Amino acid sequence: MTQILSQAEAPPTPRSLPRIVGVDVARGLAVLGMIAVHTTSAEQIGEFAHFALSGRAAILFAVLAGVSLALTTGGTRPPERLGAARRSIAARALALFVLGLVLTQLGSPAMVILASYAVLFLIALPLLRLSWQKLAAVAAVAAVAGPLLSYAIRSRMAAPGVAGETARFDMLTSIDGVRHLGSVVLLEGAYPVLTWVPFLLAGMAIGRWGLRRERAGAVLVAVGSALAVLGLGGSWVALNLFGGRNALVAYLDEVMPGEGAQMLPFMLRSSSFGVVGTDPWQWMLTSSPHSGTVFEIVGSGGIAIAVLGLSLLAGGIAPRILTPLAALGSMPLTIYAGHIVALALLLRSESFTYSWALPVWFLVVPLVFATLWQRYLGRGPLEWVLNKVGAGAARLGSPRALG
Repeated sequence: MTQILSQAEAPPTPRSLPRIVGVDVARGLAVLGMIAVHTTSAEQIGEFAHFALSGRAAILFAVLAGVSLALTTGGTRPPERLGAARRSIAARALALFVLGLVLTQLGSPAMVILASYAVLFLIALPLLRLSWQKLAAVAAVAAVAGPLLSYAIRSRMAAPGVAGETARFDMLTSIDGVRHLGSVVLLEGAYPVLTWVPFLLAGMAIGRWGLRRERAGAVLVAVGSALAVLGLGGSWVALNLFGGRNALVAYLDEVMPGEGAQMLPFMLRSSSFGVVGTDPWQWMLTSSPHSGTVFEIVGSGGIAIAVLGLSLLAGGIAPRILTPLAALGSMPLTIYAGHIVALALLLRSESFTYSWALPVWFLVVPLVFATLWQRYLGRGPLEWVLNKVGAGAARLGSPRALG
């Protein structure tokens, strides 16, 4: 990856430059992808489409979080003094964590990512000064070491009582609850930080590398495609040529006699709700959505990078056509939180039923709202609040604040 990326030019990226349309477009796609997963079923949009979106939209969201961290802390050239930036990021992380707890408390069927997202931000603080080469290297190590460490720890633990669990307020009411909160966020929840760190680091590496290069989009498409083939193709090889599939079928036959061969393809397409099983170990050879295996992290991370590259290319070719999508991507927190609230309110209605109208409304309304809001009011409402929180924290250590 380092050799391919180094072929492009490397102009500086001043923080005063305007927003990168392609990044906003990619964020818009990530948010719409998560909304589609939360409001549709495989029967509605097709099994392949639902499989393609499951997990991968959230991964794109995490990669773009890393890109944003790099862009807002100096771009390709991080400043020598990062104290204010770190205070700002830490304050935003705390606000995101609380917001994640609030959204989860509403009872929406969606697995809320914000608590894990916030912890990822905190983990990134000591890494903000690293070059893109070092960030890419750390991301590569984490992509392999994280899943292996997760497997080693979880194989000695009892299976989680709830699949796809996320942080909740009630976990803060006791010592045991806090321990469980830590386990959910870091290890066995829907978005375990231990296996999601590589996505954030990869995004940070990309942001430090520079997205305003002349061939940035094409390079990212090439690198991302190669990683996708390596990860997803590697899983296929491990399962089909090295006995992984046979071992899993034999295990499933023990659980459901005679049905292992029919059940395995379904399970490989289904979400693992954050973590893969530990018995037998061959589950680590899969690349199922939300499985957290090495193969899924490399493959799905590669898809996210390729989508970002395609978005940069599209943003350079037809920025006007993509205005609604870019507008949505400029306020991802507002749209994400809004759809969680809307889902929770709809489920409380006794007359609510799932239909084709649901995803249509949930996909179209955010595009219209974001376009009009950005045109007439600018920054998204939650983004405005988060910016104020971060700016206030950044000023705490300034001479004026201290005096």
